[in-house]
Amino acid sequence: MTHQPTLRVLKILELLTNTNEKNTLSSIAKKLDIPPGTLSPILQTLQAKNYIKCDKNKIYTLDYKILEISRCVSMKNSALELIKKHMKNIRNLTGQTCQMGILKEGDVFYLEKINPDHHIQIKSFVGASYPAYATSLGKALLEMKSYKELQSIYPHPFEKITPNTIANIEELYKELTLIKKEKIALESGEMNPEIECMAIGIEHNDKIIAAISISYHIFYSDEKFKKKNKKILLDEKFKIEQELNLYFPELENIYQ
Repeated sequence: MTHQPTLRVLKILELLTNTNEKNTLSSIAKKLDIPPGTLSPILQTLQAKNYIKCDKNKIYTLDYKILEISRCVSMKNSALELIKKHMKNIRNLTGQTCQMGILKEGDVFYLEKINPDHHIQIKSFVGASYPAYATSLGKALLEMKSYKELQSIYPHPFEKITPNTIANIEELYKELTLIKKEKIALESGEMNPEIECMAIGIEHNDKIIAAISISYHIFYSDEKFKKKNKKILLDEKFKIEQELNLYFPELENIYQ
């Protein structure tokens, strides 16, 4: 169901974006079929919030807030493309499924997935959410959380997804302490008994804005395999963070 007051605001902004004509209150009212008495307070509010401005001739145009939003969206899209480039490198170098996620409350929200070229592929979906405590992506994202913050995020007992899923906040915090030191998160059979994952957190402006993982069948996993792929992930982590600092110093997050 369409909310008409909101739709009116959107139509006003779209009109001012897509036309070079001189738009006064009366002309906007006529073009959008909005009564002037209804339109006037909407324009006043948008002007007060700096989304539009009105000159001495009563002509309305977009103001700087719209430009700020546009710049922010463009910056996030560009940062996302930068990270995806490195995800492809990780996929190519490891030969494994590469995924990216962000933290949404206590869950990992999966933003991107790049499958390997071989026929063995991991069944997971962009747009899906899973408990962060049971995934390597989630543990990488939770790395900087204090014990008190974890208690706030997880007020209820952990769901035991597989027999390998960690049992409680105490176990999680112990793992996060190790992740802070090694900068690699590992999860073995906690979401799927046959799958192991390792992940890196992407740190920017003193916080973790995303995490990237590789996923693979447990039968691949031995010390040589893990050592090789940890190095690949840490090398790409360093490159991503360097490039984000260079090209997107003001970036706060990549998805909201």
